Amino acid sequence: MTSSPTWPTLETFVRQHVQQCLQQVLGEEVEALLGRPSARSTDETPAGYRNGHGKPRQLGLMNGTITLRRPRVRGREERFVSRILPLFQRRTPDVAALLPELY
Repeated sequence: MTSSPTWPTLETFVRQHVQQCLQQVLGEEVEALLGRPSARSTDETPAGYRNGHGKPRQLGLMNGTITLRRPRVRGREERFVSRILPLFQRRTPDVAALLPELY
């Protein structure tokens, strides 16, 4: 007996993978900023360190909403700002452009 995927399960599957991919890219941004992977320590004084994650944030996409947790970085003079998830962005530009058309 084989099960064929239905649209709701396929959409959920895709949304989960988009969420995992974006979460991984956020982690890679922090690695690039700090210049080292998360588990590696250096003999030198680090120019910043990871400090967990912020509160879960909802991000509206064209096919639904996903939850992301932005990594926190401490010990640096400048604030960590992600290029893919700016500080106060709650929806993608496509969704923001669509909302006025709906009204």
